[in-house]
Amino acid sequence: MKKYISLFSFIAMFFLGMQFSSAQASRTTQRTPEAIAKQKTYEIHELVVLTGEQQSGVFRALVDAEENIKALNEKSDIEAIQKYKAEILSRLNDKIKGILTPDQYKTYLTSLEEKNKK
Repeated sequence: MKKYISLFSFIAMFFLGMQFSSAQASRTTQRTPEAIAKQKTYEIHELVVLTGEQQSGVFRALVDAEENIKALNEKSDIEAIQKYKAEILSRLNDKIKGILTPDQYKTYLTSLEEKNKK
């Protein structure tokens, strides 16, 4: 009888450990605004070859936009989310336009249009 209780306890602890580890894994898969902005900055850099100053400016603009979008996604009013998200993206494009050269910005817009078509 003692062996069965020990075996049952071991199996119960095993399953609790599995649930705990999967819960931690799901929490860590959510990306931070900084990580998302870093990836997007890298993609823009690969597209138009940014200078160091441009990279930092684009990164700051993207972090600000991603933080605002993350805060918006926590709300429940879908129409308001869509309206404000469009406004945030418009402001982001204005900031990026001020950071990039005209040729870089044209290439960036062309890339955005291609992504939106897909």
